[in-house]
Amino acid sequence: MKLYNYREKVILRKLSEDSRASISDLAKIAKCSRVTASKTLRALKNRYEIKFGLEVNEDELGLIQRHLIIAKLIKKPKLDDLKEIFKNDLYADNIYLCKGDFDLIIHTVNSDPMKYIVWESLLPSKLGEYGLRIYPSELMNTNFGYFPITSKQIDIFAKKIDKTDKQLLMLLADNSNMSMSDLSRSLKISRNTLYYRLFMLRKNGIIKRFTISVNKPMFDYILAYAVNYHFNTTSSIRSVKMMGYYKGYDEQLPILNTFQILAPMSGSYRFFGIGLFDNESDAKKNAIKAHKNIFNQEKVEIKYARIIGIVKGSYPFRNIDINLNYTRFKWNEEGLNNIYPK
Repeated sequence: MKLYNYREKVILRKLSEDSRASISDLAKIAKCSRVTASKTLRALKNRYEIKFGLEVNEDELGLIQRHLIIAKLIKKPKLDDLKEIFKNDLYADNIYLCKGDFDLIIHTVNSDPMKYIVWESLLPSKLGEYGLRIYPSELMNTNFGYFPITSKQIDIFAKKIDKTDKQLLMLLADNSNMSMSDLSRSLKISRNTLYYRLFMLRKNGIIKRFTISVNKPMFDYILAYAVNYHFNTTSSIRSVKMMGYYKGYDEQLPILNTFQILAPMSGSYRFFGIGLFDNESDAKKNAIKAHKNIFNQEKVEIKYARIIGIVKGSYPFRNIDINLNYTRFKWNEEGLNNIYPK
């Protein structure tokens, strides 16, 4: 188990929860001087390849089509070849190369269901030489975690905001730590107008959080797993137990959350998770076996793989309080009636 100092942990936590925090804010929470806080921040940015970005409410932007594709390839591709294949792809915003039960994770977000269907149907031809088999699922809002959004996704697919707000979100998606002076200068608006627009984007729930993503994590084993269940009368109780397990896993302040993505899905799989571990043994014990143990009376199918590289986009790795930010969705009759009125 790697050891990290308290200052690094609290600064990463603060930046994950508010990446627009000032050096003074970081110094205060880390109980050090501004010079020390600035030096620690520079070291963290260089060591872990930290990117400053946004967590948004995709529904409020009209990005209602969210899918996660698990892909298996007969012929194993090289990372650089995949980067070349997907570099101009408008729909796949985060893609990870894996080794295990599957070879690719493809996350997509857009506003048009028909365009997504066409894109998905053309995916096998894009990767035809590798013998592609895909397992697509519709991604609901995550229980915990987020997938970083790009300025290009906002530019092409965001429909419910005006031109200035779109440009503002694009700038923040590229660098959410950008100063107010630089933002107002780039947008050619006053600082007062900028403050008001940021306030309204937060108030209306479009911006959920100014945050970061760590693209060079300090863990040796990045586990991704997709789960299918055979539900019965105990499923709801066991889901609550699973939630308690996830929320209680990081009892002390970690350098990064152990579990980074916890998301219900509909389609080929019903649940998807990503976790950070020191080795494969820990990953299997604390994610795969723990999941099976809690659902021990269910028929549980789990496919898992080690993420070994970024094809496109960013990793969704950060450090926020899981107890405060874990959301449980209740799929009851009342909820379904809200979606499909009688």
